[in-house]
Amino acid sequence: MNYVYKLTHERTLETELENDEKICDIKLLGFFTTDENCKKMIPLYLKQPGFKVFPDDFVVEKVEADIDDFNEVLGDFKSSVFYLSHEWHDGRYDHVSSLGYYSSKKNAQKAMMFYQMSADFHEHIDGFCIDEYEIDKCEWAEGFFSY
Repeated sequence: MNYVYKLTHERTLETELENDEKICDIKLLGFFTTDENCKKMIPLYLKQPGFKVFPDDFVVEKVEADIDDFNEVLGDFKSSVFYLSHEWHDGRYDHVSSLGYYSSKKNAQKAMMFYQMSADFHEHIDGFCIDEYEIDKCEWAEGFFSY
């Protein structure tokens, strides 16, 4: 399968007035084979602390495997998704960039090497991360505290 559905909980905390950038608290809840499987998880999360306080903040997104520079899908997900991201902290906030979803760790590492050469990430070269997520498995096993 060359795409899966990603479930996140995205709570907007504030908006920066200078550039309209949103400051969000995002929890990656899992990747699922179908839109229906993804949406079936939401009622389970709504029983947990934090999630039930913000029931309208769930987001379902279709993501594709191993997209190239021409936006072509090159890979097929088997049992896992390898998620490539970059994170750095400015003293106040964590800045997280989602860089791609890959069918293998090798493909994610190849993409990471490409991004490491980019001037956009030169000052924060150690912020890259590749995480493996099993498809159709809940990844956030507990709730969270809200303030």
